[in-house]
Amino acid sequence: MNEAVTQPSKASIRISILKMILPILASSVLEMFVGIISMKLIGNLGFIAIGAMGLSTRVRGIIWAVYKGIAIGVQVVVAQAYGAGDQKRISAALSQTVGSIFIISMAFLVTMIFTPHFWLTIFGAEGELLAVSADVLRVVGTGMPFLGIILIISGALQGKGDAMTPMIISGIMNILNVIFGVVLVEGQLGFPKMGLMGAAIALALSQAVAAIIALWFVIKKGGLVEGQPLLRFFKFTRDILRSVFQTGIPSALESLFWQISSIILIRAILTYGDSAYAAYQLGLQAESIAYMPAAGFQVAATAFVGRHLGAKNPDLARLYLREILMGAILISIIGGGALMLFPKGLLGFMTDDTSLIKLGTVYLIICGVAQVPQNMAGVLGGALRGAGYTKMPMYAAGVGLYLVRVPIALLAAYVLDLSVNVVFFAIGFDMTVRLLLNSILYFKTDIYKNPKLV
Repeated sequence: MNEAVTQPSKASIRISILKMILPILASSVLEMFVGIISMKLIGNLGFIAIGAMGLSTRVRGIIWAVYKGIAIGVQVVVAQAYGAGDQKRISAALSQTVGSIFIISMAFLVTMIFTPHFWLTIFGAEGELLAVSADVLRVVGTGMPFLGIILIISGALQGKGDAMTPMIISGIMNILNVIFGVVLVEGQLGFPKMGLMGAAIALALSQAVAAIIALWFVIKKGGLVEGQPLLRFFKFTRDILRSVFQTGIPSALESLFWQISSIILIRAILTYGDSAYAAYQLGLQAESIAYMPAAGFQVAATAFVGRHLGAKNPDLARLYLREILMGAILISIIGGGALMLFPKGLLGFMTDDTSLIKLGTVYLIICGVAQVPQNMAGVLGGALRGAGYTKMPMYAAGVGLYLVRVPIALLAAYVLDLSVNVVFFAIGFDMTVRLLLNSILYFKTDIYKNPKLV
């Protein structure tokens, strides 16, 4: 596939980007609202319920980080192979990565069912919070193999430029999560009122159904692995797995950096009391109104830069990135503005506890200010990944998290005895540092002259 002969117009580039961004945006917005509704279902069950779901989400996030990193690896391989017109490599990359991630996920599942306390004590949970969280985690863990399959298939499809199918898969999963949640949490349609455990069961069930649908999309006629039996997903070749995992592991480590820093941050916030932690969890959910819609631009940067560098058309890759970056800035201004102008309204939708709203308001305002640098850094990091330089965004994340965010938070909580708001400030400041670092790496590397084709 050679797109260097005729360069598309700026208008057609924007249309191509929109075709990819809008499904991701729609999926993210739906996920955001589902998250808010899910939090509302348990938001009035008390601090323990909110904290337990938050802790299980954090544990799930550690494993999600591994899945997401490998999904980025397969996305880069598929994007570059699609640009080069290599359908056989696309099929092999997807099937072998799904098979390998399923095996990995089973190991995670065993630990979450039989040793949930191992995961939860990492976050400093104890007492009633630890006991309740362990029960929730055992149920949530049953959905992890299915989540891995969903993320890998979505990553491969997005690498090919198909954002619509992942949107459908994600949409089905999120809608089912709400339906199952309402039925099981509140006890509808003859089911018993299960409260917090109902929310955990709803999450796992929705992931299982969505994974089956995702597999059907790629196996059916015209799919990326059309007609391939599931057993063939476990027939591995060294070349494919090396390309996917060598590309994906740095992104997985980057995501793990986030998760580990979250553990440290949560332990620091817990020193201020359960109410501070609950406010932080509510704030994170509300923040998604700005961050999640912008996240699609990072995916687009990886996919389009990878595709056009794979097609040996660096000029087109540069044009796409420029348009993606401008779009990310625009959506960040809108989303960040909403966080700064309506923090109490967003938080008030999820809880009627005025003390939690007061604490969470400061967090949302800080995050609103940080949206533009955060999402610009994300787009530049996505471009580096698309070019095969997945280690560089990892380096930037490591510096921002462990030389800025974590030290400030630890000093505030354990040494200087400062307000929890200082911990929130550290999060926003990290985003600005990350933008500076990713910008330096992007311009210094010159991905257009020196792409790393995998």
